[in-house]
Amino acid sequence: MIVEIIFFISLLGIITMIVLKSIELRSGKKSLFFRMGAGTDHLVYGAYQKIRFVFSHINKHNAVNFLQWIAYHVLSVFHKLFMWVRDKAHRHPHSKKVIDMVKGKIEINQNGGASFFLKKIAEETKE
Repeated sequence: MIVEIIFFISLLGIITMIVLKSIELRSGKKSLFFRMGAGTDHLVYGAYQKIRFVFSHINKHNAVNFLQWIAYHVLSVFHKLFMWVRDKAHRHPHSKKVIDMVKGKIEINQNGGASFFLKKIAEETKE
């Protein structure tokens, strides 16, 4: 219901603008709305020219380059964050031990809690 009301108000506004413009053209006298908007014509035209310039320089190649530029900057921030977390973790002995265990750099203790797969690999390398 609200959408229909907004539509009819917009339609009434459009019809009113067309009627006022036709009266202005027939009489040759500038209307109040024309005089109010005449001072801002250069601003609207300048904004239109800037927008037109931007859109005229956007094509498929430039859009892909722009997206790659954004992806590079986003990924570089994540890379710096990852390196900071990694360095922070390597400063603490317990975290370094856990990281080395995950990478497989520590001797596997037969009595320890290593996975079946790692124990099997350790047995095959001893033979």
